[in-house]
Amino acid sequence: MAQELGSFVEGFGDPTAQTNTPKFVEEVDVEVMKIYEVVELFQTMAIVNLNMWNLILEVNILKNKLAMGEKEKAIL
Repeated sequence: MAQELGSFVEGFGDPTAQTNTPKFVEEVDVEVMKIYEVVELFQTMAIVNLNMWNLILEVNILKNKLAMGEKEKAIL
């Protein structure tokens, strides 16, 4: 038994030994990376969308303050 495993153990410790990844594992890895990229894109779009809404709210607040200031000047 030890002799049967001997070549396996020797190859396992060898840093130059090649590992054969099954094809289906590589395909799954590619699919996971594609999904990860889509998730990152979605997160980025959500953040940009929130930032745009914050900007719109800030602009509307400033417009309202400006309109109120003009009304106060007209009253005085």
